[in-house]
Amino acid sequence: MLCAALAQGEPEPTGAEWELRALGVPVGERLDAARAIAGRRPVVLAIVGQGGVSEALLEPALGDHATLEYRDGATDPGTNTHDTAAARVILDLTSRLGVQVRLLVYQPSLPFRDVADAMAKAGGEADIVVFFQSFWGPDASCITDSIGQAERCLFISPYVAYRSYPTGACPQAHSARPWAGGLAHFVTAAPVAFRAPGRVLEPRSGEQDTEVINVLAPSYYASGAGGTCPAAQVTAAVAAYIIAASSARIAPPEVVAIMRETVVLDETALAERLGYDAPTAAELVTQITTLASPEEGQRKLDATGVLDLWAAYERLAASR
Repeated sequence: MLCAALAQGEPEPTGAEWELRALGVPVGERLDAARAIAGRRPVVLAIVGQGGVSEALLEPALGDHATLEYRDGATDPGTNTHDTAAARVILDLTSRLGVQVRLLVYQPSLPFRDVADAMAKAGGEADIVVFFQSFWGPDASCITDSIGQAERCLFISPYVAYRSYPTGACPQAHSARPWAGGLAHFVTAAPVAFRAPGRVLEPRSGEQDTEVINVLAPSYYASGAGGTCPAAQVTAAVAAYIIAASSARIAPPEVVAIMRETVVLDETALAERLGYDAPTAAELVTQITTLASPEEGQRKLDATGVLDLWAAYERLAASR
């Protein structure tokens, strides 16, 4: 499983640099080319979560490419919350890609109705809403309804699981499912992780698991089957780039279509980008193919491959 870079005596990139390489835009000529068209429009990205985001702790990541605004009474929690760490990963990627981001922070209270209201408000103002919590039970339908009505905004969440709860009772079970409906402007993501060579980190939530994985995102930080949040962070950065680099305003289903249609499944390309040896890359391709086209049971994966930002860039660059 020796990575290609180490085999050639080169240092293995870490953090955002590994993720950029895995997305096909490593530091160098490809990243420079991608950055050249990333300034076509700024992106409004909202994080909706009950933990909050600390502007003070996030300040170094904001730099010259991002601003942060609190909404509806949200304040700085003063601690390194989950959403603060998530925002840091997103901004680390978008800043390197040259994307200008206006980050909005919503911090609703516990009642699902408050969360639903925050989703609706964020969806009315942002290009992208990303959230990392899961909400279970019939009362969560109000959150799903708010997401469903905010069609001008792209919603992104990690694939979720909680004990053996049926995923039909959470909003994530209503994400885009081209072969069977769903919300075309809502996608879930699972990681192809640096720490899990050769496999998708795919949590299970029992026999009543009705959720689908829309996209697979390379993640340096994902560490286990229950840790799918980093995939949503990378996916949010990729979606932000697509919006920023589009020659005209682009609707959420078009953003999803670009991500879906430009994924990479080639074993050689994945081995090079992810730092895998050939057998490990082949193992990954087999799992991806099986998730998308199982011999029995429901289809689990929407886009058959790993997000490919270079292919998305080539499509966007040609659309001038």
